[in-house]
Amino acid sequence: MSTQARGPRVSAAEARARILDAARRLLLERPFSDLTVDALMAEAGLKRTVFYRHFRDLPQLAPDLLPDADAPLIERIEDVERERPDEVVREMLSGLVSVFAEHGPLLRAIDAAAGQDSEVAARLDLALDAPRRLIERLLAAAPHPPPDPAESARLLMAAHRAYLLDAFAGGSASSGARAKATAALEAMWERLLA
Repeated sequence: MSTQARGPRVSAAEARARILDAARRLLLERPFSDLTVDALMAEAGLKRTVFYRHFRDLPQLAPDLLPDADAPLIERIEDVERERPDEVVREMLSGLVSVFAEHGPLLRAIDAAAGQDSEVAARLDLALDAPRRLIERLLAAAPHPPPDPAESARLLMAAHRAYLLDAFAGGSASSGARAKATAALEAMWERLLA
C-alpha cells in the first residue's frame, strides 16, 4: 500500500488550464521540440497521468496554446468589419502585430509543432480558416482583385506569419519593432486595396 500523500483534487477544467499555462511558460524558455511531458507536468504541479486525460501527446496540445484561444482576434475583427468596415484592415493588422509582439516565442513553438505533426498542422489550419476567409473577402472587394482571392489570401497569411515570426519570435524585438511592422504591413495592404 502506498504511503504517498494525495494532494487536493483538481477539476478537469483546472487541470487543463494549468497544463496549458505551464506549456506557455516553458515555451518561453525552450523550443517545442525540447518540451517533455515530465517537465510540463512538473511545471503544472500535476501528475504525469493527468496529461493523458486531456491530450494524446504534446503536439496535440499545440493549437490549444494559441494566445487568443479564449477571445479570438478574428471575432473582434469581424465585429469591426460589420460595424466600421473602413477600419477593418487597420484593426486586423494592429491586432496581428500585437499578438505576435506579445507572444512571438509561443507562436514560433506552435508553428514548429505544426511543421512536425500533420494533425497539429491540420488543427492549426482549421483555426486559421476564419482569418483566411476575412482576407479573401477584403481582396475580393478590392478595386483590382486578384484572379483567385482564396489563393491570394493563403499567400498573404503565410507571408504575414513568416514576417511576424521573423520580427518577434526571438522575444527581444527592438523598441520600435511594433510600429515598424505595423507600418510595413499597412503600406502593403494600402497598395493591395488601391
